[in-house]
Amino acid sequence: MAFPEGPGRNVRITGRAGRDLAALLRKDRRNFTRVWNDIRRYAEGKLPQAPKALKGFRPPLWQVDSGDFRIFHTWEESVLWIRGVLRKPEQARRIRGMR
Repeated sequence: MAFPEGPGRNVRITGRAGRDLAALLRKDRRNFTRVWNDIRRYAEGKLPQAPKALKGFRPPLWQVDSGDFRIFHTWEESVLWIRGVLRKPEQARRIRGMR
């Protein structure tokens, strides 16, 4: 399954996040498009909201809201790593696995 045009050269998507996005694309194309566009805008510094740092993670794990979804990511130098894309109800259960 092919994703639309990539979010940019300084963005990397982990295997877990890729599976999250692929499942979302199969189930709900409208929300996938919203999340994908928010990832692109965030990578370009154009997303109006500030990310939230989650406690207890090293390196820091950040969260950005995208409708009913949360985009979890880290920064390594100038590279934005997308670590997971989860619906809000799923986040408490799955986030523990990102430590």
